[in-house]
Amino acid sequence: MRQLGSGRQRGVVLAVVLVVLVVMMLGSVSLLNSVDTSALLSGNIGFKRDSINSAGGGLNKAFEAMKSANFRTYQDSVAGCPPPAATGTACTAAGEWAKLNFYPRILETDENGIPLIIKNKTQFDAKFKIAPVKANGNETRFLIERMCETYGPSSKATCVLSTDSPLGGDKWADKPGSTASPVYRVTVRTDGVRNSQTYVQWNVTFLGE
Repeated sequence: MRQLGSGRQRGVVLAVVLVVLVVMMLGSVSLLNSVDTSALLSGNIGFKRDSINSAGGGLNKAFEAMKSANFRTYQDSVAGCPPPAATGTACTAAGEWAKLNFYPRILETDENGIPLIIKNKTQFDAKFKIAPVKANGNETRFLIERMCETYGPSSKATCVLSTDSPLGGDKWADKPGSTASPVYRVTVRTDGVRNSQTYVQWNVTFLGE
């Protein structure tokens, strides 16, 4: 009887040890999962930060385009605009706008204010001609829009204008000869590693136009 009782005790002890071992194994799995998740999250944040940094390079490329003589020459062009419906034609200056990744009025956007055209890489690359910037595994595109409802010269009635006056007044129209300084929206899209995708927007204007 004593031996039987001793065997039962050993059996109970063995069962308890096995249960504890299983709990420890489950705890180890949970710990590993937690570490893996933290590492993945940290890595994704790093990739996202890198893509945002690349977006700054896209903004610099946009500035280069905006400083060009052709940008100043063609941004206000109204010739042939809007194109006659169903003719398949475009504004006379449309080819020059495409070379600058520029459009003189606001384009259709999604609910977050991102232009639909830049969300489709194939359509965007077919329409606008400045090649994407590729660096460190990231691919960056930019689009410049003039914050106007229509084509032609910038006006207070149809455009968002800067409050700064090029000729020294408190507002853009405070003195005769002052010109409207339109606001431009620059949208930058960066596609990075692990399928990360980042959109960044800036509103910019020229001082001294």
